[in-house]
Amino acid sequence: MEESTKKYFKIGEVSEMLGVNASTLRFWEKNFPQINPMKNKKGDRIYRLTDIELLKEIHYLTYSKGMRLSAVSKKVKKTPADTDVRKELTQELLNLKQKLLTIKEQIE
Repeated sequence: MEESTKKYFKIGEVSEMLGVNASTLRFWEKNFPQINPMKNKKGDRIYRLTDIELLKEIHYLTYSKGMRLSAVSKKVKKTPADTDVRKELTQELLNLKQKLLTIKEQIE
């Protein structure tokens, strides 16, 4: 599937996209509460396009502009208040999708 049509990405994919280590992404996640990837049952991080846009902004400000993280955190966009509700709904849909795929595999 093409990256442009994908909506969810694993940490390795995002790491490759941005040219940073996965540990850098986890570090940013700890320092920027706006970055809150979903996790699947195995605990793998699942990044949405909105997470990736924010990560790109952080990457640009830190690597290209040379800004310190404290300055970057003041500059990045705040997440909307309904993000937690959307996150929960999205996680429920992902779980349902996984269940349906499992059932499909059992039928085939």
